[in-house]
Amino acid sequence: MADLLLKSYQSTALSALSGFLREATQVGAASAFLQQAGSPYQTAAFGEIPCVCLRIPTGGGKTLLAAHAIVRMAREWQANDAPVAVWLVPSDAIRAQTLTALQTPGHPYRTALEAAYGQRLQVCDLDRVSTLSPTDWGRHTIVVVATIQSFRVEQTDTRNVYAFSESFERHFKSLPAEKLAQLATVPDAFVRAEDVTEANAMLQAYVGQPRYSLANWLALNHPLIVVDEAHNTRTEKSFVALKRLNPSAILELTATPLPHQSNVLYHVSAQELQAEDMIKLPITLREHPEGWQAAVFGAVQTRQWLETEAQQAQAAGDTYVRPIVLFQAQNVNDAVPPDVLRQHLINELHIPEEQIAIATGSQRDLAGVDVSSPASPLRYIITVQALREGWDCPFAYVLCSLQPLSSATAVEQLLGRVLRMPYAQRRRREPLNHAYAHVCEATFAHAATALVDRLVSNMGFEALDVASMIAPQMPLFNAVSPAPALCVPSGTFLPPVTTVLEVSNAAGLQHAAGVTVAPAPNGKGSLVTITGHVDETVEKLLLATERSEKKQDLIRQKVTQHNAVVAAETAPSMRGVPFAPVPPLGYRADAQAPLFPLEREAVLESVDLNLLAQPVSLPGFQVVESDNAFEIYVDEARRVKMRAADVGQLALDAVNVHITADDLVRWLNREVRQSDIVQAHLLAYLTAVVNYLLFDQRASLNTLARMRFVLARRIEAQIADLREAAAKVQFQQRVLDGAWQVEPDWSQPFRFEPGSYPAPASSRYAGRWEFKKHYYPVIADLKDKGEEFECARLIDRHPQVKQWVRNLDQAPFGFWLPTARGRFFPDFIIELMDGRIAVIEYKGAHLRNDPYEIEKRKVGELWAANSQSRCIFQCVFLEDNGRTMEQQVDQALQPRT
Repeated sequence: MADLLLKSYQSTALSALSGFLREATQVGAASAFLQQAGSPYQTAAFGEIPCVCLRIPTGGGKTLLAAHAIVRMAREWQANDAPVAVWLVPSDAIRAQTLTALQTPGHPYRTALEAAYGQRLQVCDLDRVSTLSPTDWGRHTIVVVATIQSFRVEQTDTRNVYAFSESFERHFKSLPAEKLAQLATVPDAFVRAEDVTEANAMLQAYVGQPRYSLANWLALNHPLIVVDEAHNTRTEKSFVALKRLNPSAILELTATPLPHQSNVLYHVSAQELQAEDMIKLPITLREHPEGWQAAVFGAVQTRQWLETEAQQAQAAGDTYVRPIVLFQAQNVNDAVPPDVLRQHLINELHIPEEQIAIATGSQRDLAGVDVSSPASPLRYIITVQALREGWDCPFAYVLCSLQPLSSATAVEQLLGRVLRMPYAQRRRREPLNHAYAHVCEATFAHAATALVDRLVSNMGFEALDVASMIAPQMPLFNAVSPAPALCVPSGTFLPPVTTVLEVSNAAGLQHAAGVTVAPAPNGKGSLVTITGHVDETVEKLLLATERSEKKQDLIRQKVTQHNAVVAAETAPSMRGVPFAPVPPLGYRADAQAPLFPLEREAVLESVDLNLLAQPVSLPGFQVVESDNAFEIYVDEARRVKMRAADVGQLALDAVNVHITADDLVRWLNREVRQSDIVQAHLLAYLTAVVNYLLFDQRASLNTLARMRFVLARRIEAQIADLREAAAKVQFQQRVLDGAWQVEPDWSQPFRFEPGSYPAPASSRYAGRWEFKKHYYPVIADLKDKGEEFECARLIDRHPQVKQWVRNLDQAPFGFWLPTARGRFFPDFIIELMDGRIAVIEYKGAHLRNDPYEIEKRKVGELWAANSQSRCIFQCVFLEDNGRTMEQQVDQALQPRT
């Protein structure tokens, strides 16, 4: 089975987790979270024990992320090579699925763990924990997969995990008294006299001693805990159960964390999932007020059209896909239960019986069926409430719900299956990159509102995500290939986006722009219909209609959601408008040489990095020892304080005693391996560093071994400093001083593509000012006030601007220019009316004379100067030589003379 590479958003989420835990070792969880997430840390449940949440919407790959997260948590928080982890899931079906994946050699989940721990890895369920050897603990990484229900009880004697078990006696007997004393803070950890009954009289001999139980054994090992679908565990019972396990740190993974309860460290957006080809977007929505037969027929025709597309894509080299419809039938006592729908498909639409499966509580046609196999004829799946947990089918492309979306409790699960992209790989035929929904609703507005509510409330997306998630008709049928008449909209006119709010008092709204008011049907209050973008003034009037803070919050949500859909209809990327290509920088070593991409790596190729060219030292790293404690001083300003008992054993080739300097060097070599440094040279350097710390700094070998992760990070930073210094000299000579011929490369331009703008959820623009020319419906990394916001407004309003993008600072989704340090992602990329490309970088006054900012400006000016007047680069400040920001922007964007 092939390894699964991490997507960019998954790497970013893991980096956020690593950064938080690294900071928490120095300043504590609360301060670290406030610094990184910008919001207060919720300590009510677990105090200062790190407990954070990664919010991953449906289809985001939470399980793969969890496997990698265990390694990060062990390294950054525990400094441990052999951690114990408890992986909690919401159901037994998912437990079995997860356990099998983690135990299967070659599976991506197991591979993620084996990459860090090799064969020192044990994965088991609760029943197998007692069979592990006591010597495995501390030498092997142990992952225990279980359901949260296994631990969540009021009376601990009602669960086997808390019961006294002689099978654990060999584990407890070898432990010293001081180790067992750690259970003093764990509830019900010791055998009490009242626990002794006639049925278990043997417990009399153990009164006052630790209970030999699975839960106690896990508690003694301070496990890392991963909680999948964590929104189901935010209860007092769950908190008590997790506390009994004496966790070292807790990671929650969920699409829908409970507001003001979970510490959401990172939130993945729909745009990030779409840009990484994890989900199909947008959802092209078709309403069928004429009845359920029309909805079914439309779904069947859509599927048949998609299968033709899939066959053409496969002929062009795509992997096999057979589009499937998920039908949500009505309940048994309603008009269209599963059997009626099945007969309609067979008798009226002439669908072969073998292409249809029913998956309900009483009929399970999918049992043992490999839906993705090319040999399977299955094309239509009928269900009512839900499909089996853990069942996945990215071939599902079309959702057809015969129930009202507002009342169908399982529609989000079905929609989740439809959203997943086959093989997480963009398809060659554009219709296969979209999901489709056919619903029995009277109007698009009602259907879209109900669908949005499902996406936002139950699937982990936010109102701003909706801007790129729902298409109001099926334009692809006209644009790409013909489709049955039923599926083709009657015209290309898009009705204006409207949202209806029921308010208590509509006084003051009668003359507001884009607002109409009518009496409510029940005679209480009014119905307010809003059309077009709602600005801050109108929003304040809407909020004034209610006194209740809860109702005002609902209005805010509806307005945000409404504006997002408006943005989706007006954004150029959503209307198929292309953005002009933007040339990267290229270089020629001489005038006759071909043009190569100019990257930092090209400069580094000419750098001979000799780590031993100067006497070895490790600036900013100092060890101070006293008795059983020690402190590591890093970079003179930061301290890491740890006691010897706080850290795990050193697992160097499974040897935990008699550590030698060579053992430590070999471990460091694996941890800090550098692709551009010869192995023998790196080993020599690491040996010199260890000897320097042992003999010059007088640090003990045991202390260095315990603090090996901090040491490894500092060595990596030192190598990076040496590499940067060498690169800076070469970059100046070859790029800025003209040793190489540098010019924009128009033959390999960067392109802003629709659906390739993964704006992080935590930093997107959420203000009320309407940007009318931004290429995408959402804007990344922009606050609703401040100097950079004012610069964006000036760009959006400038008459020479056709469209612009708030550039992302990640490849391959953002445009970049090279520097000695790596890549520089300018703030704003602009397409002008005359076809030229303008790049504007906004800088605060404090950065005007920063050496690195000066280098970026020089590179940008070099890029523009050699573009034959086709490109513009401008650094903009709040004030520059008497010119205001507006004057600087206006001067940069003037028409070509």
